[in-house]
Parts: sequence; C-alpha cells; structure tokens
Amino acid sequence: MRGYKKYTINDYEITEDGEVINKHNGHVVKPQPNSKGYLRVSIGGKLKFVHRLVAEKYIPNPENKPQVNHKNCIKTDNRIENLEWVTNQENRNHMVANGLASNQYIKKKKKST
Repeated sequence: MRGYKKYTINDYEITEDGEVINKHNGHVVKPQPNSKGYLRVSIGGKLKFVHRLVAEKYIPNPENKPQVNHKNCIKTDNRIENLEWVTNQENRNHMVANGLASNQYIKKKKKST
C-alpha cells in the first residue's frame, strides 16, 4: 500500500491522564475495552494496554515489578496518580482487600513447626 506508514510507539504521545495522541496528526486514539474492562489501543498493529503505557512512561519501577495496579479499582482510570507497579501477589491482595476477588487469590503461608 503506497503512502501507508506503520506507526510505532515513538509516533505517539502518552499523557499523564492516559490519552494516546498521534504526534503526526494530533488525533487522540480511541481506546477499546478488552473483555475484562481494561482499555487498549492499537499501535503498529499491536494492542497495548493504556495503563501499562502510562506506567512505563511516568512511573519509576526500580524493583522491576511486573504488573500495574489501578489503586481505585477503576480499570478505565489510567491517570498516573491512580497507577502503581506491583507484584502479582500485591495485585491479588489488592483485589481481595477491595472485594474484587475471594481469598483463594491469597497464597497461604506455610506454618512453621
């Protein structure tokens, strides 16, 4: 296809509020929710989670934690102040503490003998 350019992540601005803006034309990319309610955008033919894009750009992750948590439990609220890097266990604990999952998500500690 002539004149078609496949954009990469470098062709977009990610705002602190979770907007993804095409740097070439100024258009805001409309995110689409996945089946679990998390917002995604298509960049370079790949779907990217908006909360992860915001966290990777603005939130330091010195402990190299693998997941991004929505502090207020609203999956569409991708503002930087609502996001934090967490471990899988921290994310599960947050879900249980906020009534989003049952205690089955918390790993049981082994009793010392």
